Amino acid sequence: MADNGNTTFPETDPELAAIWREKGMPKFFLPRIDKMPQTRRILAQGNVRFMKSAFVRQTLGDQVLWTEEDRSVVARDGHSVTIRIYRPKSHPGPRPVMVYAHSGGWCMGGLDTEEFLCRLLSMRLGIIIVSVAYRLAPEWSYPTGVYDVYDVIKWLSVNAKTIGGDLSRGFLTGGASGGGNLTCMATIMARDDKLDPPLTGHLFICTGFPHDYTDRKGTKVVLFPEQLLHGSWERYKNGPVATREMNDLYGKISNFDAHDPYVTPLTRTDYSGLGPVFYQVAEMDIWRDSALFYCNKIKEAGGQVKVEIYPGVPHLWWSMYPQLSINRKWIQNLMKGVEWLLSQTREAHIPSKL
Repeated sequence: MADNGNTTFPETDPELAAIWREKGMPKFFLPRIDKMPQTRRILAQGNVRFMKSAFVRQTLGDQVLWTEEDRSVVARDGHSVTIRIYRPKSHPGPRPVMVYAHSGGWCMGGLDTEEFLCRLLSMRLGIIIVSVAYRLAPEWSYPTGVYDVYDVIKWLSVNAKTIGGDLSRGFLTGGASGGGNLTCMATIMARDDKLDPPLTGHLFICTGFPHDYTDRKGTKVVLFPEQLLHGSWERYKNGPVATREMNDLYGKISNFDAHDPYVTPLTRTDYSGLGPVFYQVAEMDIWRDSALFYCNKIKEAGGQVKVEIYPGVPHLWWSMYPQLSINRKWIQNLMKGVEWLLSQTREAHIPSKL
């Protein structure tokens, strides 16, 4: 792809187009399965730079209005899963809880990856955020990460009170990019298991769902409905940022089984009980249309959905370009969207068994 600003994509945000004209379009970041430690360090270094940006400093402010505590939760196989608990200082008393899964394509990232969003949601909205350090591929094949997230959800359904949570005020999930894949599938598990108390709302940020992968047995499996083969999947196949090559590589690294029922929600027939959903979508994202398809299916099944499409920006744009003006609108809308999820909880009158 040529480094020619918005010539390739006329829909590009004007500020972003100017950056691309000056500095070129972003280079694709492809993880190396034979060098995962180095790959993960590169991603972590990018997050350190983002956390030092003026956007982050101004948004979080000078005062530390949250606390952080790491704990461990025992997963179904006996493995100890680390969670990081963010509590708001300015909101005493029992609080709603959100289980959050970080981005990273199921093979990168950790508790620090989404620390900005976790801190912000906690201090602004008075939510207890429980960020999950789920196990990563290729050391742990997919869907180990899904089970880790769900096991934390189940643990909280019994133990939320021990961290100051009140699930009758809200029992939410949240995730960006690949983390949203995990919370999506964990939500389906919770619905099918009739989790009590139930999850009450779901936040997705730039979460899309894969088209096709070759699984651990060499089976080529198509995970998209046919109508999604065009649109964003075709227009943005070479980026910016997220590409088909990246999609295929994540599939190989995740080492999944094509017959596993928790690979994607897009080929399912039952979308009931999966809302309410608040979804933030980047226009110039290869996975955009899969996100919109999922939202439409939930609506058709009677679920409440709010969707926002951010024009002219690519996958996870704010982490690479924190200087963009659109980021202020994104944050404002994020707060309003999660507040809406909490309002749906109040209207549903979810009882607490704690």
